[in-house]
Amino acid sequence: MTNAKLIKALEKKGFELNFPSYDSNEDFIINILREGDARIDAAIPLCLKEDFNYQEIRRKLTTSLIDKFNEYILITREICILESLPHDHLDRIIKEEKIIKKFDKRNLLYFYDIFQECTKRKEERTEKELVKQIKMRTKLNTNKALSLIYSPAKMRILEKICDHEPLTNTELKYYYRSIRPLNRAILHQNLQYYLGVIESAKKILLKNP
Repeated sequence: MTNAKLIKALEKKGFELNFPSYDSNEDFIINILREGDARIDAAIPLCLKEDFNYQEIRRKLTTSLIDKFNEYILITREICILESLPHDHLDRIIKEEKIIKKFDKRNLLYFYDIFQECTKRKEERTEKELVKQIKMRTKLNTNKALSLIYSPAKMRILEKICDHEPLTNTELKYYYRSIRPLNRAILHQNLQYYLGVIESAKKILLKNP
C-alpha cells in the first residue's frame, strides 16, 4: 500500500494520484469496516446517515464485524438526533433487525466530535468553491463588459496590472498614451452622469416618430 505520508507530501507539491472510487455507499461502508482501523471507523457515521442496504452489507461481513456494524448504526442514530438529521432509515433497520446491543458512550462522543469536524470542513470547502465560482463568473462578466470598450491588447495590459505583474517599457508607454486617458474618462463623474441621463432617456428613443 502506498505510504499515506508520502501521498500527502506530494499533494502539497501539486502532484495527485487518481485512486478508484467506490461504486456505492454499501461498498464504502464494507471497506471501512474491513480496514479494522479505529481512525477510519470514526468516519462511518458520514456514510450511515445516508440510505444503505443493510442486508447487502451484512452478507459480506464476519460475525464480529456485524456486531460492530450494528453498534455503529445505533451510534449514528444518536448523532442524527443530536444534529436534527433524518434517521428514519436507521429506525427502520433497528426495528426490523431487532438491533438492541448497547454502544460505548465514549465511542459516541469520539464519533460525534469527528462528525462535527468533517461536516464543518465540508461546509467550508463548499463555501470556498461557491466563492470561487462567483469570482469566476464576476470575472467573466467583467471581461465581457471590458471587451466592449478595450481592445484585446489593452485588456492584456489591464490584466497584468490587476495581477500585479510588471509592465515592459513598451507596455508602460502604451498604458499612459492609450489606456490611462480612457480609464480617466470612464471614471469621470460628469461622464457617468451624462451617460446616466442618456440611459434614463432611452424611452424617448423607442417612441415612434
